[in-house]
Amino acid sequence: MKEKFMLKSVQLKLSKIKYGGDSIGDDIRVEIEILGKFLRIDKRIKAGTATEINQEMSRIETDRESFYAEISITVIEKDLLFNDVGSTRGSVKVNTAVIKPQQFVFEVHVKESRSILGKFWGKKIADFEITLEATITDVMRYIPNDDEGKGWLKVRIESNKSIESLPAFLKIRSEYSDNKREYFTPLEGTHRDKLVSAKLQRDGSSNLLSGVQHKPVARAFYSISKKTLTLNGKVYATVDYKNALWEKGLYDIEIPDYPHSGGARYEEDAPRAKTWFKIGHSGERYLHTGGRSLGCITVIETARWIEIYNALIKARKGDFMSVGELEVID
Repeated sequence: MKEKFMLKSVQLKLSKIKYGGDSIGDDIRVEIEILGKFLRIDKRIKAGTATEINQEMSRIETDRESFYAEISITVIEKDLLFNDVGSTRGSVKVNTAVIKPQQFVFEVHVKESRSILGKFWGKKIADFEITLEATITDVMRYIPNDDEGKGWLKVRIESNKSIESLPAFLKIRSEYSDNKREYFTPLEGTHRDKLVSAKLQRDGSSNLLSGVQHKPVARAFYSISKKTLTLNGKVYATVDYKNALWEKGLYDIEIPDYPHSGGARYEEDAPRAKTWFKIGHSGERYLHTGGRSLGCITVIETARWIEIYNALIKARKGDFMSVGELEVID
């Protein structure tokens, strides 16, 4: 069986420009072409000095153990009449299994050019060291929030082949893929650190999202006497259960754990009604929408549940389990 390598993100950046040898001027331009991308840097650099640049040139994702790319570098010292130009070509080979930054140094020699009445002369030669740096990181993705899955993605737990669901915007680390499935590891929530997989889309593309930004911890208040939930300045009517009243205090609101069938009857008004947020890290008490309660905080304004869902689903407390905090008051 062919060995599988984890999907990695490779960032290539221009790290440093070092100016050695003879001084031919200080108005320096560096042009770099790699992987179809073009970077141009204009800097005032004096001979005998080095300048930190730290500007990204390219970023790719790969599941190969090594990554190879050809590169072209041109250094120009700009003059009013004649530019002094030098160039080189080479390649970078990055080991994606190495966590530490990998550096690649290229030398470009630039000879001074002068001309009088059509005659060219100049003996000075400047030596430039162009340092590139490759940084390897894991590829982060997020569970989609599409309407077809109603905010959930079905996955297979690879350790026992059971089928579970992951909630929208859950942060995951991409591992690898084959012809039919993509494999990844949730980094938060109920199935944190388990290897799971999901079917690829019909065209073979990934289900997962990139570029999602989680929000700061959400803070909500529940009034026992008024039977209201307050979140982001909005007040929602709720119903409680007289045989299981809430105690005043501060509770965590968890990342959703699984789709709750009890919300199915309300999906016409609240498409995300099966998404319940557990309150506290033990027991079976949740924040959800519906018409009755058996001890949960049940928001009876079902058409407004999407407001609460949107406020909580991307929020994070930073403990890998919670989206926010609920304070229960009189």
